[in-house]
Amino acid sequence: MADVVVDAPTYMRDIRHFFDGVDLEHMLARGIDLTTYPALRAAATRVFQHTRPPNADMPPDPARRWSQERSTTFRNWITTGLPLGTPDTAPVQPGTGDRIRKDARDLTDDEITTLRTAFQGLMDRPGDAVTDRAPTADDNYFGWASVHGLPDPFECLHHEDRFLPWHRPMLIGFEDALRSVPGCEHVTLPFWDITAEPPAFLYTAPFSSFTLPRDIGDGFAAGDSTQRNSATDVLTNVNKRNIPANINAALSQFDWGTFRNTLEGGGHDNGHPSTGATMSNPEVATYDPIFWFFHANWDRLWWEWQQTMQATTEWTFRSTITDGQSDFLTSGFDDLPPFTTKVADTIDLAAAGVGYALAQTPPPGPPRPSIAPLTFGSLAAARAITVQPQRQASVRLKGIDRLAIPGTFEAVLSADGVPVARQAFFQPIRPRECIGCREKGTINLDLMVDVDAIIGRDLTTTIQLLTPGAERIGRTFPLSSCGNPTLNVRLPLQGQT
Repeated sequence: MADVVVDAPTYMRDIRHFFDGVDLEHMLARGIDLTTYPALRAAATRVFQHTRPPNADMPPDPARRWSQERSTTFRNWITTGLPLGTPDTAPVQPGTGDRIRKDARDLTDDEITTLRTAFQGLMDRPGDAVTDRAPTADDNYFGWASVHGLPDPFECLHHEDRFLPWHRPMLIGFEDALRSVPGCEHVTLPFWDITAEPPAFLYTAPFSSFTLPRDIGDGFAAGDSTQRNSATDVLTNVNKRNIPANINAALSQFDWGTFRNTLEGGGHDNGHPSTGATMSNPEVATYDPIFWFFHANWDRLWWEWQQTMQATTEWTFRSTITDGQSDFLTSGFDDLPPFTTKVADTIDLAAAGVGYALAQTPPPGPPRPSIAPLTFGSLAAARAITVQPQRQASVRLKGIDRLAIPGTFEAVLSADGVPVARQAFFQPIRPRECIGCREKGTINLDLMVDVDAIIGRDLTTTIQLLTPGAERIGRTFPLSSCGNPTLNVRLPLQGQT
């Protein structure tokens, strides 16, 4: 299609699509990063000069030089203030390849039987915990579960940009192990849509629990079995913690960092303790078989977001980084230990032959939202602002010393003594021993709440311990012992030009 002049272009809708992988890789090799919004914004004038016809010297290939229409559109972007804008989104298409992961609710009886054989086959294999290497398809269930926590020292890649990329090769590797069981060569790992009640077959052997074959430390002894809430209680907890709305809030974001933070904090972190005692502790969560179905869902939601955002390759994915924090894609900072896979290798899931089927049974609740992110906090004084009509406020518990809190915890916001919102934070019992935890030792938690629930009411908050065993010091953790965090109420704002 021929280029046309766009009078009021934005980065997300128009400009980011002017550069393909050849352009971006070529420039990166010369030490010039044009892959993210902040980087391109800073270099916009130089880009215009080098690409402006008829005397352009970029791109190097004359056949790929910009048309006059494209150059004029780029100039219009500069003269209108280099607006970020919002993207035109693409529909989610069903996955293609030889590994199509289905909604666990949509499995046939034969597919459940094969999956049961695969899980049982891994559990029946002899073997020990994996140490100092990535597990392989030949390892048993205990070995695969141990890579996420005990008995080895726990080093989590949570609450950072590598969170979703790290779990993606773990899921593929575990799926390889399932496929190594005779008769299960084509099995795939289904996803459990957490907004729906867990399917009944997940409460039958071998999916219902796993028994430790030996001591793994921290009081977890041979013969101990994983513990999980009933399916009804799981769904009750999911709704109590507002996970469906938090997932929708994540999927409405076009910026990678905001999407990842919202999905992990509002969805994943709330989902672990909602599921049960074992799942609330990152050092043993992987031993509960539901963990694999649970994490396939977060991977599936990332895959959906990538399609919506047209960000399924490394170069298109980079264009969703609007805060400039792309170090996690840079060599030396992109490791996913113990896997040899790098972050960039995880982005194109289709290249690995993996995809997700669209659910045949729609989950309960509202449909997926469109891209319409809310902006909280402050805007430049030179711009007009309006308070959004949405009746949602963000209440931030700011300055929490997470390293002082043993294990997964939950902030509970109350209005006149009545709980109105809660937000969990998933972490090991001894966070000071976790390198990743120490790097982000002070955190903020954002709780979304209806404005009507807090207007004219006294707001208080408590920290509740959720990891079994940690409550021996009392379920309520003193705010004075974790940095005396403060409460900040923020209304959604919208800038006007």
